[in-house]
Amino acid sequence: HGKDSFSEALDFFPENEFENYEIDLYIDRLHTLKKRLDIPVIASLNGISRGGWLGYAKTLQDEGADAIELNIYFPAVDPDVDAATIEKEYLDVIGSVRKEISIPMAVKIAPYFTALPNFVKNAGREGAQSVTLFNRLYQPDIDLEKLEWVSRLYKSSGYDFSRTLRAVAMLYDEKGPQLCASGGIRSGLDIVKAVMAGATATAVATVLYEKGVAHAATMLQEAIQWMEENEYESFDQMRGSISYRRSPNPAALERANYVELLHHNDWRIL
Repeated sequence: HGKDSFSEALDFFPENEFENYEIDLYIDRLHTLKKRLDIPVIASLNGISRGGWLGYAKTLQDEGADAIELNIYFPAVDPDVDAATIEKEYLDVIGSVRKEISIPMAVKIAPYFTALPNFVKNAGREGAQSVTLFNRLYQPDIDLEKLEWVSRLYKSSGYDFSRTLRAVAMLYDEKGPQLCASGGIRSGLDIVKAVMAGATATAVATVLYEKGVAHAATMLQEAIQWMEENEYESFDQMRGSISYRRSPNPAALERANYVELLHHNDWRIL
C-alpha cells in the first residue's frame, strides 16, 4: 500500500517478479511430489476470479497434477443475495473448470447448504466426478487485548466425523458423484463406517500429524482385519450398505433416530 506514492519507491516490488510467487512455489512442490511418489497427486485449488479458477486449473494440469480438487467457498454475508445465486456461483465454477481440463476433478465444499442432495446432484451434472465432505473453515475469535479478529485452527474431532458420516449416507447414489469423507477420521473402523455409509475415499490429516504418516498403514490394516473377521471380501462389497438408500423413507429414519436419542440417552457428555 502506498508504493506508488513516491517515485523512488516504484521499483521496490516489481510486479513481474512477484505476481505469481505463490503459484510458482506450489508448482515446485507439485514437481517434487511427482518425482518422489508412486501414488497420484491431487492438486488443491482455491480461486477468486473466473480467470484465476480457469487459468490455474489448466496450469496445474499442464504441470503434472493427476487430478484437481476445487476448494470452493463463497461467504454468504450479503443479505440481498439469496441461496440460489450463491449456489449458481459454485456450479458456474465447476462447469467452467470442467470444460477447461481433462483430468479428474473433485469439489470440496463446506456443510452450509440448505438442500445438500440437490446441490451435489447439480454439481455432478456440471462435471464434478467426486465431492469431498466437508471443508473445515478457519474459525474466528476475538483478541480482547488487541480488539481485533483472529483466526483459530481447531483439530478435527468425532463431531466432525458424525456430520460427515450422516451426509455421506444421505448423498450416496451409485449414479452420482463419488464421495470422499473428510473430517475426524482417526482409525480403520472409521474408514469402515465411511465406506458402509457410501464413501469411495477418505481424507485423513489430524491423526497423521499426531501419530505420524505411518499411522495410515495401521488404519488400513485395521479396516482390512475388520472386513476379514466379518467376511467382507472388498470395500466395494460393503460400500453404501447402510446408506439412506437402503431405507424406504430416509426422513422417517432420521426422525426415529432422534426420538430414540431423546428417550433412551442418559445425556452423559461423550
